[in-house]
Amino acid sequence: MTAPTATPTATTATGAPLLRVRDLRVDFTGPRGSDPVPAVRGVDLTLHRGETLGIVGESGSGKSVTALAVLGLLPGTARVRGSVRLDDRELIGLPGRELAAVRGRRIAMVFQDPLSAFTPVYRIGDQLVEALRIHRPGLGRAAARARAAELLDLVGIPAPDRALDSFPHEFSGGMRQRAMIAMAVANDPDVLLADEPTTALDVTIQAQVLDVLRTARRETGAALVLVSHDLGVIAGMADRVAVMYAGRVVETAGVDELFAAPRHPYTLGLVGAVPRLDGRRGPLVPIPGTPAPMAELPPGCPFAPRCPLAEDRCRTTEPPLTGDGAAGTDADIDTDSGTDSATDTGADGPTDPTRHLAACVRSGELAERRPAPTEVYPVPELPPAPATAPVPRELRPPVLEVEGLTKTFPLLKGTVFKRRIGSVHAVDGVELSIREGETLGLVGESGSGKSTTLFELLRLAGPESGRIELLGRDTAELSRAEAHRMRSDLQIVFQDPMASLDPRMPVGDIVAEPLRAQRAGKDEIARRVPELLRQVGLDPAHAVRYPHQFSGGQRQRISIARALAVRPRLLVLDEPVSALDVSIQAGVLNLLQSLKAELGLSYLFVSHDLSVIRHLADRVSVMYLGRTVEQGEVSAVFDRPRHPYTRALLSAVPLPDPDAERTRTRILLAGDPPSPTVRHTGCPFRARCPVYAGLDAGARGRCETEAPPLTGAGPLPAAAGGPAPDHRAACHFPEG
Repeated sequence: MTAPTATPTATTATGAPLLRVRDLRVDFTGPRGSDPVPAVRGVDLTLHRGETLGIVGESGSGKSVTALAVLGLLPGTARVRGSVRLDDRELIGLPGRELAAVRGRRIAMVFQDPLSAFTPVYRIGDQLVEALRIHRPGLGRAAARARAAELLDLVGIPAPDRALDSFPHEFSGGMRQRAMIAMAVANDPDVLLADEPTTALDVTIQAQVLDVLRTARRETGAALVLVSHDLGVIAGMADRVAVMYAGRVVETAGVDELFAAPRHPYTLGLVGAVPRLDGRRGPLVPIPGTPAPMAELPPGCPFAPRCPLAEDRCRTTEPPLTGDGAAGTDADIDTDSGTDSATDTGADGPTDPTRHLAACVRSGELAERRPAPTEVYPVPELPPAPATAPVPRELRPPVLEVEGLTKTFPLLKGTVFKRRIGSVHAVDGVELSIREGETLGLVGESGSGKSTTLFELLRLAGPESGRIELLGRDTAELSRAEAHRMRSDLQIVFQDPMASLDPRMPVGDIVAEPLRAQRAGKDEIARRVPELLRQVGLDPAHAVRYPHQFSGGQRQRISIARALAVRPRLLVLDEPVSALDVSIQAGVLNLLQSLKAELGLSYLFVSHDLSVIRHLADRVSVMYLGRTVEQGEVSAVFDRPRHPYTRALLSAVPLPDPDAERTRTRILLAGDPPSPTVRHTGCPFRARCPVYAGLDAGARGRCETEAPPLTGAGPLPAAAGGPAPDHRAACHFPEG
């Protein structure tokens, strides 16, 4: 289905605000009776009817705590102060029974993880019926069930009458999130709080969920508070944006103004750190350092230790949230509390949507200069490319060649006595090619077979069928000793560094472990470990520390150092930045680019983030249901996609640019990928394919009976504006 991107509502502040948050403060009980730890420090927000407010910031900035505090959902260890007024009713301090009547009826929550938010032992329909009847005691069970089916239909869940009888674990991640939205809008609330509703979802499912949120907001007329770390999602959904850092709002403005001309260095850094689908290659803008722990905030501005514009006065006094605008001047701000002195008169104060406010002593200078992120933050220079870079691809030696790779797993039934009832076709025809000094991006939805493909490569053994050739050697012909020696040429960096690093070992021993496995001498290990830590931007003196003493980005650098210890020629990177904040992600991506140029490495980079692939990769391979459906140079595939699945993936990637988001057209794929337990005839994508839906009966028959081969574009040369010769797609009716 093709749909234009919804334009955020240009809401003006007319009438009384629906929700007013003033000087919200949240502290948590410290460990072992120590001083309370602040989590939210004086947040002011205003929300009008029909408006979407986006809240962004790094992990630990207080976004989710703010949203949960509004509904009184924080644990007993939290102490909440300040004011949260819904219309004229104060919610802070409201008795539990009265607050429970507000939850779900006036204000509803869409949680980040629907699997933990739903009760696993109750059916989806029963939980929806309960949400309806608890606020409408006179509603009969049959009528409530009928309304529940309508809600599931509203959010796009197929066969809603049958879906009511499903348990949460029987739904996919996207379906669970849509069911969570259905529960949130069940009683037509005035305010929807969505806390990271698209985290961990595939980009196509994310597009579906965001479209459902737009539909829910339109159907109910609710205001929406959208908490997200994804600036692209905020750019496409929000009317206004509040940027949080260290537990407080440091900048707020209309979405267009904030993205066009940030007035706080932190916001400027976030915008510059995001890899863009339509952006340039080269180094990203990293924000140096990491946020200070909330219990150890420095005096003055909390961002000063990381800020390239910091002055002496920034380190003594924390600046208030101020700015120019129609509602007043800097004189309206109470410098002691950072709140607006006009609050008591009913003015919107620091959250007036007509104002652009920032908590920075140099915000006026940034407003006047409107600098690009690269003009404020130092951008690292990449080392010169290795000598092999100018050599044409076809003349460079191959590092990895994969043809017709397949892998099936038995589908078992029974508890004590298991029997095989079928097969899971996890990989069913993968084609990969990596040349020396090249980065190949491997993309596709969850369940497409990316991870299984990696494990087959790392086994260094003969595949079930097909061929794997590493550095000119067929893995099916390797002896055990040869495979052991070749492991130094092929290393992997895992997605979660904390899970892949042994917490009982100091970092120096972790980095040295591959060297010991290859029987390196003690002198070489003693020399290499400090060298490797310096190479990835870490202090060699920290080799005696343990993984938990490092930040997430630093732990990923340790993982990279360990992988580089045995001087590999091919580095497999399995979602290496997906768990990192965008500011930390930028530094790791810059490091990977630098190491590739410095060491002449080849990368196989697996990611669900196509913006990262566009930024880092030379070539891309797109997988669907265990098969390669398109591959070629990144510029060719991303600028002129030939397979409808690739076009849908690219259209679903949000851009951190409100104007660009409003002019894009989305291709919303119906449903989820089909089950890999069924061996599909013809094209496995046809059930979701917008091209197939528009074909005549004869053309459809070809898609239904004949599996499309991975073929090139034909005789049209790339110089003539057509597809590149090595740009191949598995589609009977490709574009281009």
